[in-house]
Amino acid sequence: MTALSYKPFAIYFISNSLSLLGLWMQKVSIGWLAWHLTESTFWTSFVALSLMAPAGFLGPFFGVWAEKWDMRKASIILKFLMFCVSIIIFYLQFLELHSILSLAILTIVYGVLSAIYHPVRLVFVSVVVKKKYLGSAIGLNSASFNASRVLGPALAGFLMLYFDLNLTFLTSALFYLPIIFILFFIPLLKRDIQSFKKGSFKKDFFQGLLYSLKNKIIKNNLCIVFINALFIRGVLEIQPTIAGDILSGSSTSLSLITASAGVGALLASIFLGSSKYFQNNLAEMFFPMIIFGFISSFLIGIFVQLEIIILLFLFLGFSTTLIGIGTQTLIQLEVTDQFRARVLTWWSTISFGSLSIGGIVIGFFGELIPLEIVLISASIGGFLLYIYFVRRSYGFFSFSSKNVNS
Repeated sequence: MTALSYKPFAIYFISNSLSLLGLWMQKVSIGWLAWHLTESTFWTSFVALSLMAPAGFLGPFFGVWAEKWDMRKASIILKFLMFCVSIIIFYLQFLELHSILSLAILTIVYGVLSAIYHPVRLVFVSVVVKKKYLGSAIGLNSASFNASRVLGPALAGFLMLYFDLNLTFLTSALFYLPIIFILFFIPLLKRDIQSFKKGSFKKDFFQGLLYSLKNKIIKNNLCIVFINALFIRGVLEIQPTIAGDILSGSSTSLSLITASAGVGALLASIFLGSSKYFQNNLAEMFFPMIIFGFISSFLIGIFVQLEIIILLFLFLGFSTTLIGIGTQTLIQLEVTDQFRARVLTWWSTISFGSLSIGGIVIGFFGELIPLEIVLISASIGGFLLYIYFVRRSYGFFSFSSKNVNS
């Protein structure tokens, strides 16, 4: 039996899936509006990444606090505030009052709220379902997130093409309402919050970091996450810049490449969930997948045909998702329960923080020289850094699980 057989989770799953759909619709719409306002690679990248960056830089702080909060109250307050920001973005667009400054400020505020909500969301599923359904619930939530990466951009592209940006922003905002309503009434399991309130924030914060650095397996996986996010995932997060600058395209082009990356991510999730080979040989997959990612990023800087770039983004979505889930899985298998939440928060921080830095740096240099040259240079530089890391940590091209887990 899956977690969907448990009615409270089924209701939560449907309403949460709608909110995720709204999130990805908004992400595409904000990126396209930023390009439309400025036609600047830096500002478009900055605004697009403002939705993600706070989760990277503020994640460890909120990860320590989140375990001590009332999950229902925190979820309702944060989702309502995210809805309010979304409505303000729509209202300013409706009145044609948006400037790049107002859009940047609102996306940063939304990004901070998302950063606070991220650890709450990870913990929340454990208070919705009983332990026997937990594995199924986590898998379904992951599938929902990746499916929304495909459907959200596709729906946003349809609305922008056949209607306008105003309706796209309004629709994305309204998709938050069902989850806010459901959170008031859904039955939750009791948590022993008092047991989380004994440790000091400073101690909890640094213990997770020190534990990660002292454990070779965890440290090596975090290094892989850093390189993958900085040089490859950063490219995924500046899709509005690529659609506007390299493709000289429309909102449809942006929706297509974003949805394509989502398809790749969804395929990677399916393969990891169904293939015993992938599950048993995660570490061996890292080297070919990250090289695959560098090659795809390199080729995006060479080809300007929409059809080819759509295919390359599918490859990027697949490779980066496999590396992301794979490293998280290996860390989960290694870390003790006592440090699990704090170590996974650092995994999330390095992932979101690095891709934000990578994307903004690419956007900055894209103002000075052609974006194609920036992408090619970043791919080559990242590849050389990764080869150095492999040689130093494992021995050249030696990537067996025996080496990874030693």
